[in-house]
Amino acid sequence: MTSKVLVKNSCIFFLLFSFFAQAQDEKKDWYRVFGTTPNTVDKHLYDDFKNAPSIQQKIKIIDTIAAIHIQAGNTDSILYYGELLQKEIKLHKDELTNPERYLSKSYDILGKGKLKKGLFDDAMQHYLDGINASPLSTMSTMYYTHQLGLGIVYLNQEKYDTALPIFEMCLKNSEDKGIQILAKKHLADVYFFKEDIQNAKVYYLEVLDQLSSHKNHKIALETQLKLGRIDLHEKNINQALEYFLNVKDQASQNNYYDLYIEAAIRIGITYYRQGDLEVAEMILSSAYVNAVQWNKLKLQRDVIMVLKDLKVANKDYKNAYHLMTQYLSISNQILTNQNKKVVQELEIKYQTLQKEKEILALKESQLLKEGEIEKERTIKKAFLIGFLVVLFPIIGLLFVYFQKLKTQVALNKSQEEVNSQKVYGLMKDQELNLIKATMEGQDKERQRLARELHDSIGGNLASIKLQLSNTFKSENQRVNIIKQVDETYHQIRDFSHNLTPKKFQKNPITVLINEYINNVSNGSKPDISFHPYPENEIDNIEPYLTEELFKILQELLTNSLKHAKASSIDIYINKSDETVQLLFEDNGIGFDTDKIPEGIGFQNIKNRLNTLSGTLFIDSMPGRGTVVTIEIPVLSPVSS
Repeated sequence: MTSKVLVKNSCIFFLLFSFFAQAQDEKKDWYRVFGTTPNTVDKHLYDDFKNAPSIQQKIKIIDTIAAIHIQAGNTDSILYYGELLQKEIKLHKDELTNPERYLSKSYDILGKGKLKKGLFDDAMQHYLDGINASPLSTMSTMYYTHQLGLGIVYLNQEKYDTALPIFEMCLKNSEDKGIQILAKKHLADVYFFKEDIQNAKVYYLEVLDQLSSHKNHKIALETQLKLGRIDLHEKNINQALEYFLNVKDQASQNNYYDLYIEAAIRIGITYYRQGDLEVAEMILSSAYVNAVQWNKLKLQRDVIMVLKDLKVANKDYKNAYHLMTQYLSISNQILTNQNKKVVQELEIKYQTLQKEKEILALKESQLLKEGEIEKERTIKKAFLIGFLVVLFPIIGLLFVYFQKLKTQVALNKSQEEVNSQKVYGLMKDQELNLIKATMEGQDKERQRLARELHDSIGGNLASIKLQLSNTFKSENQRVNIIKQVDETYHQIRDFSHNLTPKKFQKNPITVLINEYINNVSNGSKPDISFHPYPENEIDNIEPYLTEELFKILQELLTNSLKHAKASSIDIYINKSDETVQLLFEDNGIGFDTDKIPEGIGFQNIKNRLNTLSGTLFIDSMPGRGTVVTIEIPVLSPVSS
C-alpha cells in the first residue's frame, strides 16, 4: 500500500513540475511545491533532547519542538511529539515536579494536530480531556486554552451557535492577553461564517490593532487572510489579491506551511473568479500536492472542491466526476479515522458539567436574593399585615379567575387534540382514497388489456385456427389467412408499444431530464446543474432503463427539495462500456445515515435498483450535505 502511494505522489510531482515549468517565466513567484515535509527544527534541539540530563529537561525540549511544528503546521510531527510527551509523562510521572501541567499541554498539542488534519471528533476528545485535567483555580491559562480549542472544533463543524458563547466566555473571563486576542479573532470567524460581514470586519481590525503591541505574527497573517476573503466577497479583487499574496510570502519566509497552503488556495480562487482558469488550476494543483504530501485531509478536500468547479467551468465533466470520487474517498477516510462514540460521551459529560456549574451559580444568586428578600420582608411585615384584610377578597377573586382560566386552557387543549385527530383522520382517509383510486385504475387497465387480447387478438387467432383446420380450397382463403396473421402481428406490436410511455421512445433522456430540472428550478430555490458524459451514448440507452433512471432522479430531487434545504444540487450521469453511473450531490443540512430510517423514496429507489441489479451508496453527515452514488450495469450491443 505504501509503495502505491509513493508511486502516485511521484507521478503527481513529475506532472506538476512539467506544467509549472511552462508557466515559470510569467508567474515566477506565485507558487511553491515542496517535495518533502520541511523541517524547521534546529539540529541542536535534537542533540539536547538525546543528551538531556533529566526527564524534566527532556520534556521541556519535547514541548519546544512541538511548538515549532505547530507554528509550521507540520501535522504528523505535531501528533508525534504530542504522543511522545504523553508517553514520557506516564513513564516518569513520579520524577516530575508538575506532571499535570505537561499532561494538559500534551492534550493541547494533540488537539491542534488533529484539527489541522481535519479530524474534528478526535480533536474534541483531546480538548475535553484537557478541560478535565486543567482545574480553573490552579491552571486557568490552560483551562481557557482548551476551551478555545473546543470552540474552534465547533467552528469547523459549523456549529456556530455552540462556538459563539465559548469564545465570548474566554474573552470575558480570561486574564491572559493572548487568549483574549485569540477569542476575539475566533469571534470574528463566527460572524464571518454566519455572513455577518460588518461585525466580522470590525473584530478583525481590532485584532490587528491589538497585535501591534502583543506580537503573534501567525495570528496577524491569519487575520489578514480573512480580511482578504471579505474583500473578495465584496468584489474588491485587487485588495483581496494583495492580502493573499502578502500572506503567502510572509508564511513562506516564516515557515508557516499550513498558512502558505491556505493562501495559495485563496489566490487560486481569486484567479478563478477573474476567469483566469489556467493560472487558477496551476496554483490550486500546487496547493493540492502540498496538502497530500503533508497529509492534510481537510485541505485536500477543500482544494478538490474548487478544482471540481474549475473542471465544470471548462466543461471537463469526466475529470469533474473523478474529482468528486476522490472527494468521497477523502471524506470516507476522515470519517473512518474519527472516534465518535467516545467523543460523544465526553461531550455529554462536558455539557452536563457546564450545566451543573450554571445551576450552582444560579443557586448562589438565588440564595443572595432570598436573603435580601427576607430582610425586606422583616422590615415590611408589620406594614403588610394591615393590608391582608383588603387582600383576602382580592385573592379569592383571583383564585376564581385563575381556576376559570385553567379550565379554559384545558378545554382549548382538548379541542386542539380533537382537531388534530380529525386532521389526522382526514389525511388517512385521503391516503386510502388515493390507494383505492390507484387500485381501481390498475384493475380497469387490466380489464381493458384483457378485453383487447380477447376480442381482437383472440378473435383473429381463433379465426385463423378454424381456417387452418381445413385444407386451402382457394387462393383467396390463403390470402385472407395471411392478412389476418399480419393484422394480429401489428395489434400485438401496438399493444406492447402502448405499455412503454411514448415520451421515453421519442425523446432523448438528457432532453427529458433538462426539461424536468427547468420545471423544478422555476418553483424552487436551489441552483440545479446537470452534467451528462458522454451525452450521445447516454441518449442511446434502452428506453426501459431511461425510464427507470428518470424516475430514480425524480425521487432524489424530491427528497432533496423537501428535506435538504440545499442551495446547490449537482447531477452527474456517466456512461461507460458496461455501467451507467449516477452521482447526485447537494450542499444541504445532511443527515446521519445510521440514525434516520430510510423513507419511502429511498425504498422505491432500492426496489427499482434490485430489478436492474444496480447498487446504491449514500454518504451524508449532519451539516455536510449528501452525496448519492448509483451504478447500473447495462448490456453491450450484440453484433449482428
